Amino acid sequence: MCHGLRGGAGGTGFMRNGLTIRGGAAAQLSVFALAVLIFGAFVLFALNMAGAMSPPGSLPLALDFDAFWSAARVTLQKGARLAYDNQAIEAFERAHTAMAKPGYLAFYYPPSFLLLCLPLALLPYTVALLGFEAVQAALLWPALKRILDGQRHESGAGWGWLPVLAYPGFAMNVFSGQNGGLTASCLAFALLDRNPWLGGVCLGLLSCKPQLAACVPVALLAARRWRAAVAAAGTAFVLAGAATLVLGLGAWQGFLANAPAARADIETLAIKWPMMQSFYGGLRLAGASAAVGYAGQAAVAVAALGVLAWICWRRRGAGPEMAALSVTALLVTPFLYDYDLVLMAPALAWLAGDRARRPLLTGEKILLLACYLAPLGARAAGLTLGVAIGPVLALALLTAVARRAAP
Repeated sequence: MCHGLRGGAGGTGFMRNGLTIRGGAAAQLSVFALAVLIFGAFVLFALNMAGAMSPPGSLPLALDFDAFWSAARVTLQKGARLAYDNQAIEAFERAHTAMAKPGYLAFYYPPSFLLLCLPLALLPYTVALLGFEAVQAALLWPALKRILDGQRHESGAGWGWLPVLAYPGFAMNVFSGQNGGLTASCLAFALLDRNPWLGGVCLGLLSCKPQLAACVPVALLAARRWRAAVAAAGTAFVLAGAATLVLGLGAWQGFLANAPAARADIETLAIKWPMMQSFYGGLRLAGASAAVGYAGQAAVAVAALGVLAWICWRRRGAGPEMAALSVTALLVTPFLYDYDLVLMAPALAWLAGDRARRPLLTGEKILLLACYLAPLGARAAGLTLGVAIGPVLALALLTAVARRAAP
Protein backbone atom coordinates (compact mmCIF):
# COMPACT_ATOMS: atom_id res chain seq x y z
CA MET A 1 0.00 0.00 0.00
CA CYS A 2 1.32 3.42 -0.93
CA HIS A 3 1.71 5.70 2.08
CA GLY A 4 3.20 8.72 0.39
CA LEU A 5 4.93 10.12 -2.68
CA ARG A 6 8.15 11.96 -3.00
CA GLY A 7 10.54 13.18 -5.65
CA GLY A 8 14.22 13.95 -5.68
CA ALA A 9 17.32 14.42 -7.74
CA GLY A 10 17.77 10.66 -8.00
CA GLY A 11 14.40 10.16 -9.68
CA THR A 12 10.86 9.72 -8.51
CA GLY A 13 10.01 7.10 -5.92
CA PHE A 14 7.29 5.97 -3.55
CA MET A 15 7.04 4.75 0.02
CA ARG A 16 6.02 1.13 0.65
CA ASN A 17 5.80 -0.05 4.24
CA GLY A 18 8.13 2.75 5.24
CA LEU A 19 10.75 1.82 2.59
CA THR A 20 11.64 4.00 -0.37
CA ILE A 21 11.78 2.36 -3.78
CA ARG A 22 13.54 4.34 -6.47
CA GLY A 23 11.46 4.77 -9.58
CA GLY A 24 14.45 5.45 -11.84
CA ALA A 25 16.12 2.08 -11.25
CA ALA A 26 12.81 0.25 -11.47
CA ALA A 27 11.99 2.01 -14.74
CA GLN A 28 15.39 1.15 -16.23
CA LEU A 29 15.00 -2.48 -15.22
CA SER A 30 11.49 -2.63 -16.68
CA VAL A 31 12.65 -1.12 -19.98
CA PHE A 32 15.49 -3.63 -20.15
CA ALA A 33 13.16 -6.53 -19.41
CA LEU A 34 10.68 -5.31 -22.03
CA ALA A 35 13.48 -5.21 -24.60
CA VAL A 36 14.50 -8.77 -23.71
CA LEU A 37 10.87 -9.90 -23.92
CA ILE A 38 10.39 -8.35 -27.37
CA PHE A 39 13.71 -9.71 -28.64
CA GLY A 40 13.00 -13.19 -27.27
CA ALA A 41 9.52 -13.20 -28.82
CA PHE A 42 11.02 -12.17 -32.16
CA VAL A 43 13.63 -14.94 -32.01
CA LEU A 44 11.02 -17.57 -31.11
CA PHE A 45 8.72 -16.33 -33.88
CA ALA A 46 11.54 -16.45 -36.43
CA LEU A 47 12.58 -19.95 -35.40
CA ASN A 48 9.01 -21.24 -35.51
CA MET A 49 8.47 -19.63 -38.92
CA ALA A 50 11.60 -21.34 -40.16
CA GLY A 51 10.22 -24.64 -38.88
CA ALA A 52 6.85 -23.98 -40.53
CA MET A 53 8.56 -23.34 -43.89
CA SER A 54 10.65 -26.51 -43.70
CA PRO A 55 9.65 -29.55 -45.78
CA PRO A 56 6.44 -31.29 -44.60
CA GLY A 57 7.00 -33.98 -42.02
CA SER A 58 10.42 -32.71 -40.95
CA LEU A 59 10.10 -31.68 -37.31
CA PRO A 60 7.23 -31.23 -34.83
CA LEU A 61 6.62 -28.01 -32.92
CA ALA A 62 8.72 -27.76 -29.72
CA LEU A 63 10.75 -30.79 -30.70
CA ASP A 64 11.69 -32.29 -27.31
CA PHE A 65 8.08 -32.46 -26.18
CA ASP A 66 7.58 -35.15 -28.80
CA ALA A 67 9.43 -37.60 -26.55
CA PHE A 68 7.12 -36.90 -23.58
CA TRP A 69 3.91 -37.10 -25.61
CA SER A 70 4.98 -40.15 -27.60
CA ALA A 71 6.13 -42.08 -24.51
CA ALA A 72 2.81 -41.34 -22.79
CA ARG A 73 0.80 -42.51 -25.81
CA VAL A 74 2.90 -45.64 -26.29
CA THR A 75 2.36 -46.42 -22.60
CA LEU A 76 -1.42 -46.19 -22.89
CA GLN A 77 -1.55 -48.16 -26.13
CA LYS A 78 1.13 -50.82 -25.65
CA GLY A 79 2.44 -50.65 -22.09
CA ALA A 80 5.11 -48.72 -20.21
CA ARG A 81 7.88 -51.20 -21.04
CA LEU A 82 7.76 -50.13 -24.69
CA ALA A 83 8.07 -46.46 -23.77
CA TYR A 84 11.73 -47.28 -23.09
CA ASP A 85 12.15 -49.32 -26.27
CA ASN A 86 13.85 -46.92 -28.66
CA GLN A 87 12.70 -48.80 -31.74
CA ALA A 88 9.06 -48.63 -30.58
CA ILE A 89 9.37 -44.92 -29.80
CA GLU A 90 10.97 -44.24 -33.17
CA ALA A 91 8.23 -46.10 -35.01
CA PHE A 92 5.50 -44.23 -33.11
CA GLU A 93 7.07 -40.81 -33.71
CA ARG A 94 7.36 -41.43 -37.42
CA ALA A 95 3.77 -42.66 -37.65
CA HIS A 96 2.03 -40.10 -35.43
CA THR A 97 4.12 -36.91 -35.36
CA ALA A 98 6.08 -34.89 -37.87
CA MET A 99 9.40 -36.58 -37.10
CA ALA A 100 11.30 -37.47 -40.25
CA LYS A 101 14.56 -39.31 -40.81
CA PRO A 102 17.27 -39.08 -39.71
CA GLY A 103 16.89 -39.18 -35.97
CA TYR A 104 14.24 -39.67 -33.32
CA LEU A 105 13.74 -38.74 -29.66
CA ALA A 106 14.22 -41.37 -26.97
CA PHE A 107 12.60 -41.19 -23.53
CA TYR A 108 15.26 -41.44 -20.80
CA TYR A 109 13.25 -40.22 -17.80
CA PRO A 110 12.34 -42.52 -14.88
CA PRO A 111 8.83 -44.01 -14.59
CA SER A 112 7.96 -41.40 -11.93
CA PHE A 113 8.06 -38.73 -14.63
CA LEU A 114 6.34 -40.99 -17.15
CA LEU A 115 3.46 -41.26 -14.68
CA LEU A 116 3.11 -37.46 -14.65
CA CYS A 117 3.17 -37.42 -18.46
CA LEU A 118 0.26 -39.84 -18.86
CA PRO A 119 -2.47 -37.14 -18.95
CA LEU A 120 -0.71 -35.63 -21.99
CA ALA A 121 -1.58 -38.74 -23.98
CA LEU A 122 -5.29 -37.93 -23.72
CA LEU A 123 -4.85 -34.72 -25.74
CA PRO A 124 -3.78 -33.91 -29.30
CA TYR A 125 -0.10 -32.97 -29.61
CA THR A 126 -0.49 -29.19 -29.88
CA VAL A 127 -3.11 -28.96 -27.12
CA ALA A 128 -0.97 -31.12 -24.83
CA LEU A 129 2.06 -28.94 -25.54
CA LEU A 130 0.21 -25.72 -24.75
CA GLY A 131 -1.15 -27.19 -21.52
CA PHE A 132 2.30 -28.47 -20.55
CA GLU A 133 3.88 -25.04 -21.00
CA ALA A 134 0.97 -23.25 -19.31
CA VAL A 135 1.33 -25.39 -16.18
CA GLN A 136 5.05 -24.59 -16.03
CA ALA A 137 4.40 -20.86 -16.39
CA ALA A 138 1.70 -20.98 -13.70
CA LEU A 139 4.21 -22.56 -11.30
CA LEU A 140 7.50 -20.84 -12.14
CA TRP A 141 6.47 -17.22 -12.54
CA PRO A 142 4.67 -16.92 -9.17
CA ALA A 143 7.49 -18.87 -7.49
CA LEU A 144 10.10 -16.37 -8.70
CA LYS A 145 7.86 -13.43 -7.82
CA ARG A 146 7.42 -14.94 -4.35
CA ILE A 147 11.20 -14.96 -3.83
CA LEU A 148 11.46 -11.34 -4.96
CA ASP A 149 8.53 -10.23 -2.80
CA GLY A 150 10.05 -11.98 0.21
CA GLN A 151 13.22 -9.98 -0.26
CA ARG A 152 11.41 -6.74 -1.09
CA HIS A 153 9.50 -6.45 2.17
CA GLU A 154 12.86 -6.56 3.94
CA SER A 155 15.01 -4.53 1.57
CA GLY A 156 12.74 -2.55 -0.73
CA ALA A 157 14.33 -4.11 -3.80
CA GLY A 158 11.49 -5.31 -6.01
CA TRP A 159 11.87 -6.49 -9.58
CA GLY A 160 8.22 -6.56 -10.54
CA TRP A 161 6.56 -8.93 -12.95
CA LEU A 162 8.12 -7.89 -16.25
CA PRO A 163 11.67 -9.26 -15.78
CA VAL A 164 10.14 -12.52 -14.53
CA LEU A 165 7.87 -12.81 -17.56
CA ALA A 166 10.73 -11.90 -19.90
CA TYR A 167 13.22 -14.42 -18.50
CA PRO A 168 14.91 -16.02 -21.55
CA GLY A 169 15.42 -19.33 -19.75
CA PHE A 170 11.68 -19.98 -19.75
CA ALA A 171 11.37 -18.90 -23.38
CA MET A 172 14.11 -21.39 -24.27
CA ASN A 173 12.14 -24.15 -22.53
CA VAL A 174 9.00 -23.21 -24.45
CA PHE A 175 10.83 -23.33 -27.76
CA SER A 176 12.48 -26.66 -26.88
CA GLY A 177 9.33 -28.22 -25.40
CA GLN A 178 11.25 -29.11 -22.26
CA ASN A 179 10.40 -29.39 -18.55
CA GLY A 180 12.94 -27.01 -17.03
CA GLY A 181 10.16 -24.80 -15.70
CA LEU A 182 8.96 -27.68 -13.51
CA THR A 183 12.38 -28.44 -12.04
CA ALA A 184 13.11 -24.76 -11.46
CA SER A 185 9.73 -24.39 -9.72
CA CYS A 186 10.53 -27.29 -7.37
CA LEU A 187 13.68 -25.47 -6.28
CA ALA A 188 12.07 -22.01 -6.13
CA PHE A 189 9.33 -23.24 -3.78
CA ALA A 190 11.84 -24.94 -1.48
CA LEU A 191 12.15 -22.06 1.00
CA LEU A 192 12.53 -24.36 3.97
CA ASP A 193 12.37 -21.75 6.74
CA ARG A 194 8.79 -20.88 5.79
CA ASN A 195 7.29 -24.32 5.21
CA PRO A 196 9.74 -27.22 5.57
CA TRP A 197 7.13 -29.86 4.74
CA LEU A 198 6.04 -28.21 1.49
CA GLY A 199 9.65 -27.44 0.59
CA GLY A 200 10.58 -31.06 1.17
CA VAL A 201 7.74 -32.26 -1.05
CA CYS A 202 8.94 -29.95 -3.83
CA LEU A 203 12.48 -31.27 -3.53
CA GLY A 204 11.16 -34.83 -3.54
CA LEU A 205 9.48 -34.15 -6.88
CA LEU A 206 12.94 -33.56 -8.34
CA SER A 207 13.33 -37.34 -8.32
CA CYS A 208 11.59 -37.15 -11.70
CA LYS A 209 14.89 -35.75 -13.00
CA PRO A 210 17.37 -37.58 -10.76
CA GLN A 211 20.55 -36.09 -12.22
CA LEU A 212 19.44 -32.71 -10.86
CA ALA A 213 18.33 -34.13 -7.50
CA ALA A 214 21.71 -35.63 -6.59
CA CYS A 215 22.70 -32.64 -4.46
CA VAL A 216 19.43 -32.47 -2.48
CA PRO A 217 20.43 -34.99 0.25
CA VAL A 218 23.71 -33.12 0.80
CA ALA A 219 21.88 -29.83 1.33
CA LEU A 220 19.20 -31.20 3.65
CA LEU A 221 21.57 -33.25 5.79
CA ALA A 222 24.13 -30.45 6.07
CA ALA A 223 21.40 -28.01 7.10
CA ARG A 224 19.92 -30.50 9.59
CA ARG A 225 16.50 -29.87 8.10
CA TRP A 226 15.04 -33.18 9.18
CA ARG A 227 11.37 -32.45 8.46
CA ALA A 228 12.18 -31.37 4.92
CA ALA A 229 14.39 -34.45 4.47
CA VAL A 230 11.57 -36.75 5.59
CA ALA A 231 9.12 -34.99 3.28
CA ALA A 232 11.52 -35.18 0.31
CA ALA A 233 12.32 -38.86 0.81
CA GLY A 234 8.65 -39.69 1.39
CA THR A 235 7.58 -37.84 -1.75
CA ALA A 236 10.17 -39.59 -3.90
CA PHE A 237 9.16 -42.96 -2.42
CA VAL A 238 5.42 -42.37 -2.90
CA LEU A 239 5.91 -41.16 -6.45
CA ALA A 240 8.05 -44.19 -7.32
CA GLY A 241 5.53 -46.49 -5.67
CA ALA A 242 2.63 -44.93 -7.55
CA ALA A 243 4.54 -45.31 -10.82
CA THR A 244 5.11 -48.99 -10.03
CA LEU A 245 1.46 -49.61 -9.22
CA VAL A 246 0.16 -47.82 -12.30
CA LEU A 247 2.85 -48.69 -14.86
CA GLY A 248 4.17 -51.98 -13.53
CA LEU A 249 7.66 -53.25 -12.83
CA GLY A 250 8.29 -53.44 -16.57
CA ALA A 251 8.61 -49.67 -16.64
CA TRP A 252 11.55 -49.73 -14.23
CA GLN A 253 13.12 -52.65 -16.08
CA GLY A 254 12.87 -50.71 -19.33
CA PHE A 255 14.29 -47.57 -17.73
CA LEU A 256 17.33 -49.41 -16.36
CA ALA A 257 17.87 -51.32 -19.59
CA ASN A 258 17.85 -48.04 -21.53
CA ALA A 259 20.38 -46.31 -19.24
CA PRO A 260 23.42 -47.37 -21.34
CA ALA A 261 21.83 -45.75 -24.40
CA ALA A 262 21.39 -42.50 -22.44
CA ARG A 263 25.05 -42.56 -21.46
CA ALA A 264 26.11 -43.31 -25.03
CA ASP A 265 24.07 -40.28 -26.12
CA ILE A 266 26.40 -37.86 -24.37
CA GLU A 267 29.57 -39.81 -25.02
CA THR A 268 29.30 -40.55 -28.74
CA LEU A 269 26.92 -38.01 -30.30
CA ALA A 270 29.25 -35.06 -30.87
CA ILE A 271 26.37 -33.16 -32.46
CA LYS A 272 24.92 -32.70 -28.96
CA TRP A 273 28.05 -31.33 -27.28
CA PRO A 274 27.51 -27.69 -28.41
CA MET A 275 24.11 -27.75 -26.66
CA MET A 276 25.45 -29.24 -23.43
CA GLN A 277 26.13 -26.84 -20.55
CA SER A 278 28.00 -29.10 -18.14
CA PHE A 279 31.74 -29.09 -17.57
CA TYR A 280 31.80 -32.54 -19.16
CA GLY A 281 30.16 -31.16 -22.29
CA GLY A 282 32.47 -28.16 -22.37
CA LEU A 283 35.56 -30.35 -22.15
CA ARG A 284 34.29 -32.71 -24.85
CA LEU A 285 33.53 -29.72 -27.06
CA ALA A 286 37.13 -28.59 -26.57
CA GLY A 287 38.40 -31.97 -27.77
CA ALA A 288 38.93 -33.84 -24.48
CA SER A 289 38.26 -37.55 -24.14
CA ALA A 290 35.31 -38.95 -22.22
CA ALA A 291 37.61 -39.91 -19.33
CA VAL A 292 39.00 -36.38 -19.05
CA GLY A 293 35.50 -34.96 -19.32
CA TYR A 294 34.20 -37.13 -16.49
CA ALA A 295 37.25 -36.34 -14.34
CA GLY A 296 36.78 -32.61 -14.81
CA GLN A 297 33.08 -32.92 -14.10
CA ALA A 298 33.77 -34.89 -10.91
CA ALA A 299 36.25 -32.31 -9.64
CA VAL A 300 33.81 -29.44 -10.18
CA ALA A 301 30.95 -31.43 -8.65
CA VAL A 302 32.93 -32.16 -5.48
CA ALA A 303 33.90 -28.49 -5.13
CA ALA A 304 30.32 -27.30 -5.69
CA LEU A 305 28.93 -29.80 -3.19
CA GLY A 306 31.49 -28.60 -0.66
CA VAL A 307 30.33 -24.99 -1.07
CA LEU A 308 26.69 -26.08 -0.83
CA ALA A 309 27.36 -28.10 2.32
CA TRP A 310 29.19 -25.15 3.93
CA ILE A 311 26.33 -22.73 3.23
CA CYS A 312 23.73 -25.18 4.52
CA TRP A 313 25.78 -26.23 7.56
CA ARG A 314 26.09 -22.60 8.65
CA ARG A 315 22.30 -22.27 8.31
CA ARG A 316 22.41 -18.98 6.44
CA GLY A 317 18.67 -19.04 5.81
CA ALA A 318 16.18 -20.39 3.31
CA GLY A 319 17.13 -17.87 0.60
CA PRO A 320 20.86 -18.56 0.28
CA GLU A 321 20.38 -22.29 0.81
CA MET A 322 17.80 -22.45 -1.97
CA ALA A 323 19.96 -20.29 -4.28
CA ALA A 324 23.04 -22.43 -3.67
CA LEU A 325 21.05 -25.62 -4.22
CA SER A 326 19.67 -24.34 -7.52
CA VAL A 327 23.11 -23.53 -8.91
CA THR A 328 24.79 -26.66 -7.52
CA ALA A 329 22.19 -28.78 -9.30
CA LEU A 330 23.63 -27.41 -12.55
CA LEU A 331 27.21 -28.24 -11.60
CA VAL A 332 26.99 -31.84 -10.41
CA THR A 333 25.68 -33.58 -13.53
CA PRO A 334 27.35 -34.18 -16.90
CA PHE A 335 23.91 -34.61 -18.50
CA LEU A 336 22.87 -30.96 -18.83
CA TYR A 337 21.60 -28.92 -21.76
CA ASP A 338 21.02 -25.25 -22.45
CA TYR A 339 17.33 -25.43 -21.57
CA ASP A 340 18.33 -26.55 -18.05
CA LEU A 341 19.91 -23.13 -17.43
CA VAL A 342 16.45 -22.03 -16.31
CA LEU A 343 17.54 -23.47 -12.94
CA MET A 344 19.60 -20.31 -12.49
CA ALA A 345 16.36 -18.35 -12.10
CA PRO A 346 15.77 -18.95 -8.35
CA ALA A 347 19.34 -17.92 -7.53
CA LEU A 348 19.11 -14.84 -9.76
CA ALA A 349 15.83 -13.83 -8.11
CA TRP A 350 17.35 -14.16 -4.64
CA LEU A 351 20.49 -12.20 -5.55
CA ALA A 352 18.48 -9.46 -7.23
CA GLY A 353 16.18 -9.11 -4.25
CA ASP A 354 19.10 -9.12 -1.83
CA ARG A 355 20.93 -6.25 -3.51
CA ALA A 356 19.55 -3.52 -1.24
CA ARG A 357 20.57 -5.34 1.94
CA ARG A 358 24.11 -5.64 0.62
CA PRO A 359 24.83 -3.59 -2.53
CA LEU A 360 25.96 -5.51 -5.57
CA LEU A 361 29.56 -5.23 -6.69
CA THR A 362 30.14 -4.18 -10.29
CA GLY A 363 31.24 -7.71 -11.14
CA GLU A 364 28.06 -9.13 -9.59
CA LYS A 365 25.90 -6.83 -11.70
CA ILE A 366 27.66 -8.00 -14.85
CA LEU A 367 27.31 -11.61 -13.71
CA LEU A 368 23.57 -11.25 -13.08
CA LEU A 369 23.09 -9.77 -16.54
CA ALA A 370 25.19 -12.48 -18.18
CA CYS A 371 23.33 -15.29 -16.36
CA TYR A 372 19.96 -13.71 -17.16
CA LEU A 373 20.76 -13.67 -20.88
CA ALA A 374 22.77 -16.91 -20.98
CA PRO A 375 19.92 -19.19 -22.16
CA LEU A 376 19.59 -17.08 -25.31
CA GLY A 377 23.25 -17.36 -26.28
CA ALA A 378 24.57 -20.60 -24.78
CA ARG A 379 23.72 -22.80 -27.76
CA ALA A 380 24.98 -20.22 -30.25
CA ALA A 381 28.28 -19.94 -28.37
CA GLY A 382 28.71 -23.70 -28.50
CA LEU A 383 27.85 -23.97 -32.19
CA THR A 384 29.85 -20.97 -33.44
CA LEU A 385 32.68 -20.53 -30.94
CA GLY A 386 33.01 -24.06 -29.60
CA VAL A 387 32.69 -22.76 -26.03
CA ALA A 388 30.28 -23.81 -23.26
CA ILE A 389 29.50 -20.64 -21.31
CA GLY A 390 26.88 -22.19 -19.00
CA PRO A 391 29.17 -24.08 -16.59
CA VAL A 392 31.53 -21.12 -16.20
CA LEU A 393 28.65 -18.77 -15.41
CA ALA A 394 27.12 -21.30 -13.01
CA LEU A 395 30.39 -21.60 -11.10
CA ALA A 396 30.70 -17.82 -10.89
CA LEU A 397 27.08 -17.57 -9.74
CA LEU A 398 27.67 -20.10 -6.96
CA THR A 399 30.68 -18.05 -5.86
CA ALA A 400 28.50 -14.93 -5.70
CA VAL A 401 25.87 -16.77 -3.65
CA ALA A 402 28.55 -18.03 -1.26
CA ARG A 403 29.93 -14.52 -0.83
CA ARG A 404 26.52 -13.21 0.13
CA ALA A 405 25.88 -16.14 2.39
CA ALA A 406 29.00 -15.31 4.39
CA PRO A 407 28.54 -13.40 7.68
